[in-house]
Amino acid sequence: MHVKNVQQKGTNMKNPFQPTGIVKDPAFCNREKEQRELNKYIENSQNVLLYSHRRYGKTSLIFKVFSGLKKVSGVYIDLFGTTTIDDFIKNFLKGISALETRVNRLNRIVRETLSSIGVNITLDSLTGSPVITPVARAGEKGRALEEVFAVLKKFSQQRKIAVAFDEFQEISGYGGNPFEKRLRSIIQPLSDVSFVFAGSQRHMLIQMFRDSNRAFYKMAQSYPLKRIEPNAYVPWIKGLYAQDGRSIASSAIGDVVGRCENHPAYVQEFFFWLWDEQKVTKEVIDGVERRIIERQIAEFSAEWEALTINQRRALKLVASSGGRNLFTADKLSMHGFRTASQLTTALQRLVNKGLVGKNEEYEIHDPLFRKWLQGA
Repeated sequence: MHVKNVQQKGTNMKNPFQPTGIVKDPAFCNREKEQRELNKYIENSQNVLLYSHRRYGKTSLIFKVFSGLKKVSGVYIDLFGTTTIDDFIKNFLKGISALETRVNRLNRIVRETLSSIGVNITLDSLTGSPVITPVARAGEKGRALEEVFAVLKKFSQQRKIAVAFDEFQEISGYGGNPFEKRLRSIIQPLSDVSFVFAGSQRHMLIQMFRDSNRAFYKMAQSYPLKRIEPNAYVPWIKGLYAQDGRSIASSAIGDVVGRCENHPAYVQEFFFWLWDEQKVTKEVIDGVERRIIERQIAEFSAEWEALTINQRRALKLVASSGGRNLFTADKLSMHGFRTASQLTTALQRLVNKGLVGKNEEYEIHDPLFRKWLQGA
């Protein structure tokens, strides 16, 4: 099969595809329905539990929604890698710094509100905007938490605010349920603030918000982020090629999207490498796929090596069987399981790690990781 991608004019347009980082226009694809719905929650000061598998574009969607808000100010707080309450406070203060660009006013609000934490206000070297930075660890953690949220409350008295906590599941490692209870008691009265609790550890987040014994039980409306619909990619990619005076066949786009199983990050990565090709053929697409997998061998190998022997066996079984009929005697025996309960335990661990999901059948979320497993 030969599908031509003919460069008709060539405007030397910068490669519009973005396989890493926060994806912004023109690399941001669609998500129009999600944008509308999240906007409605935020404008009505409702809390949202936004979760997805890794590299589905969750963070990019948050930034896209926040950039379009008219009557609401968005605050993004990244909790990835945080391990303590002090980390939480530091990242929280950095995030809410964006609510005030005037140093003198920000300084006054902070000094009036914070007494248990020593802070400095400096200018970000890249943006020139003021940033609140703690200069010492908080003494009484509960009081410090209340004070930093009191700063947020002061801002919310002037205008509506939406706060997005990204990788919110990290807070479960700070001190368990006592911290979660304290945090909920502080957040709940802030009726003029919409909170977006986001993360990629789907299993952990669902436990936090759906377990009646957990502090954040029913604190937010559940909003699972799915893959972008395949038919949304065709007009978007054709439009980007047209801006460069070129065309690309729908069948070529469909081939790539099908291989990626419409996984947003992989679609971006494929077309990032295809952008400079004069012709897009099956052979060219095959080559790009091989190179993408080769570049990720170290990452895939690290994932593999971190698993127990039974988890590896379970992963290979899901990869080879398509997730169907896993518990037959011959499949258990072929993959080294003595009992069905061993497989059940291994699969649950893989679900907890976010490597495998289960609807009607088990599936490996990352399509190229699965291809690598099948060839290993």
